[in-house]
Amino acid sequence: MEKLNKKEIHLVPEGYFDKLPDRILERYESRKSVWFSKPLKYAAAAVFILGLGLWVFISQTSQVDPMDLMISQEIDLYIDTEYWQAEDILLLADNPNSILDEIIATEWGSFDWAETDPEEDIWY
Repeated sequence: MEKLNKKEIHLVPEGYFDKLPDRILERYESRKSVWFSKPLKYAAAAVFILGLGLWVFISQTSQVDPMDLMISQEIDLYIDTEYWQAEDILLLADNPNSILDEIIATEWGSFDWAETDPEEDIWY
């Protein structure tokens, strides 16, 4: 034991605690800059621009004429209040058969007619 160096191991270097906050901030800033490097910034900007362009494209293609929307809402109001019946609406249409075909396609479009046998549905 006597051959060991008698140097004090618990001494703090001069000005260590004075410089410590600055050193911590420097390390924090250097790590922070790694996450926001230039390639990542460019990639984020590209994704933002593409998303904005897609949003503009979709919003322009799906614009509804406000007059058509107002007329549709007014028709729905008349139907909901039972002021108009289905026959009244068909009489107002230029081509009622196309409306009926559209209703049938919407209601029965997913029905597979091949699954049922018409003979089984008939009661003798």
